[in-house]
Amino acid sequence: MKHIQIFLNKHGYGLVEDGVLGPKTLTAAREYVVTKCNSMGLRVPAKGIIWVRTDEKLTNTFDDFAVVFNKSVAQMVFGCSTTAGNFYVYNPLTVGGITGTAVAKKQFVTASHRFVTSSNWKNLWLGAPYFQQIRPIEIYRDGTKDDKIDTDIITKGMYGINFHHAGFGTIIDRWSAGCFTAPRPTWEKVCSHFINGDEVNLILI
Repeated sequence: MKHIQIFLNKHGYGLVEDGVLGPKTLTAAREYVVTKCNSMGLRVPAKGIIWVRTDEKLTNTFDDFAVVFNKSVAQMVFGCSTTAGNFYVYNPLTVGGITGTAVAKKQFVTASHRFVTSSNWKNLWLGAPYFQQIRPIEIYRDGTKDDKIDTDIITKGMYGINFHHAGFGTIIDRWSAGCFTAPRPTWEKVCSHFINGDEVNLILI
């Protein structure tokens, strides 16, 4: 996950760019998201996830990152994606008469998602814990089929923009049509910080 350190170093953090997400990277990521939220007048959650979109491109990879907070303490930083995979970029869905890939707008929405888990993961959607969208959010509908996020069309609603696991590799492809995703082993570590029914805010910066 060297891209996280590269991004943070562009903002003044002197991290070794080795891809190891140790305490120094976690501290830098925490400081970055807290400072960013404060500048936007946002409160860092006692429990939740702050997502960072690192660029305005659709790369089909986990090129974004997020920080998990629990009891107001930053617990982990992880690589993720806040955009769709190539399958849905080049085969966009049509919703409400608009054809385009769903891309969540950078925003803050209170209690937008609820954590869903059970003792038997096989019974869950996608066979693993996830955060289900429970309140409307704003999205772009990008129908240009290129590698850049198009911001011309904005809609708000319930689109099933969930937070969930992807596969075991480095490519998103069919795993997301606009959901926020992370590789499955990473996602299982994220889920260990939450219990069934937890409601979290959507904070995408």
